[in-house]
Amino acid sequence: MILKNQYYVLRHGHSLANQQKIIVSDIQHGQHAYGLSPVGINQVIQTLENWPYPIPDLIFHSDFKRTAETAGIVADYFNRQARPASALRERHFGEFELRDDSHYPLVWKHDAESLTEPFAQVEQLNAVCEREMAFIQTLEQQFAQKKILLVGHGDPLQILLTHFQQMPLSQHRDLAPLMTAEVRKLHGELQPQATLSNA
Repeated sequence: MILKNQYYVLRHGHSLANQQKIIVSDIQHGQHAYGLSPVGINQVIQTLENWPYPIPDLIFHSDFKRTAETAGIVADYFNRQARPASALRERHFGEFELRDDSHYPLVWKHDAESLTEPFAQVEQLNAVCEREMAFIQTLEQQFAQKKILLVGHGDPLQILLTHFQQMPLSQHRDLAPLMTAEVRKLHGELQPQATLSNA
C-alpha cells in the first residue's frame, strides 16, 4: 500500500536518563522525569538549524518527558502544534527498568536470536512494530498529502525504520543506529505486517 503522507522520525535529544546511563522505559518513571539534558537541548536546536527535510505539517510525539520536550522545541521552531501519542512510547525493557544501560546489548542479542521466546518481560519486537504501524494506519485514514514528524525513542524508531525497509525485525540493530536528535525519512510502502525473521 502506497502511503498518502510522508513520514519522518526524530529521536529525542540526549536525556537525563542517557546522562545517568540508566534505562527509563516505563511511562510511570518517564512521563514527568528524565527530560532532556542541556546537551540534548543543544542537539535538538542544532538538528533544527540544519533541518534536511521539508517543514512538517504535523508533529506527534511519545508522551515521555524527553520526547515531549524534544517535540516542543521542534513545534516552537516551526510554529506547529505537537500532539502526544502513546503508540510512540519507548519500548518497555521489563526487568531492566532503572538499571544500568549496559543491559541493552543483552536485549538486542536476544532480539537477533529468539523472537518468540519471552525475555525478562521486555516488550517484543513485533508488539512495538504493531502499535507504531497501527498509529500510522490511523494517520493514513485521517490525513493525506501531509508531512508528518514522529518524535520517539531509539529502539521503537529503529524497529520502524527496519520494517519500512522490509527487513526482518530481528535485524533492527544492523541498521545504522539512530543517534539522539537525529531525523530520518521513512522510505517504502505500508507493509501489512511485521517481518520477524528470515525463517
